[in-house]
Amino acid sequence: MDGRDGGPPLDPATGERRRPSRADSLRLTRMPQIPRATPPPGQGGGPAGPPAPARPVSQPEAVRPRRSTPRRRVWIVVAGAVLLLAVPIALAAVHRTRARPSAAAAAPAPVESTAEPETAAPSPSPSPPAIPPLTGVASSAPVAPSASVPPSRGPAAKPGVTGRANPSGANLALQGTASASGSEGDPWKPANAIDGDPSSRWSSGFSDTQWFRVDLGRNWQISEIVLVWEHAYATAYRVETSRDGRTWKRVYSTTTGTGGTVKINATGVARHVRMYGVKRVSTYGYSLLELEVR
Repeated sequence: MDGRDGGPPLDPATGERRRPSRADSLRLTRMPQIPRATPPPGQGGGPAGPPAPARPVSQPEAVRPRRSTPRRRVWIVVAGAVLLLAVPIALAAVHRTRARPSAAAAAPAPVESTAEPETAAPSPSPSPPAIPPLTGVASSAPVAPSASVPPSRGPAAKPGVTGRANPSGANLALQGTASASGSEGDPWKPANAIDGDPSSRWSSGFSDTQWFRVDLGRNWQISEIVLVWEHAYATAYRVETSRDGRTWKRVYSTTTGTGGTVKINATGVARHVRMYGVKRVSTYGYSLLELEVR
């Protein structure tokens, strides 16, 4: 049997310790020794060893009672409520402080009235009574008219329409707007006759009754109108001016037109200038290279 205290094994016959064999040495060397409890006296065939010391049993630590915090929570709630009330009050005070100077600045300063006081019109003095002439007596002295009777006046004359002067004699049509009764196509639109380019032209439809018109934008004091015809000119036509675009005044007309450059004396005030064609020289329409207003 093995020794219970970890020493050499005991001989079962004699009860004495014997020398360990090779197998015992290998077993004791490789395998860890497990402490065993000491057998009670009289068992195991060996002397009773000293009692194994008792292991101290660790006592569980006393659990500290947690401190209740209802008062702390109450104070936290009170402090939060005070902050919530204090922030709007502070913001309102700042807003009032800023609003006072702006309101004072927005208030208009009192303006002293500079209007002159109305003065009462002088009451007319009473006229002296008229002295009737003596009947049957010839008087050589002329009778003066009564001072209280004002002289009769006719209706006031309406002021005439005035136009803007053009002292430089510039071509006013260059800044105007052209329109027409029709055109042969887009390459021959009305604007080509007031662009200052002699190579472009306006060409009407292929019929006798056609018109070309330019709006100067306002009333001007004009003195001359110039027509520059292309080969397709008008033999019978008239030139008219207007201040409102509805009532026209004739300043030139002919039934024997020969084309070329035609200068027309047209002194007066006008905003609109119109060429009204009556008869063509050929089967084509009317063709104007340029219309100038000075």
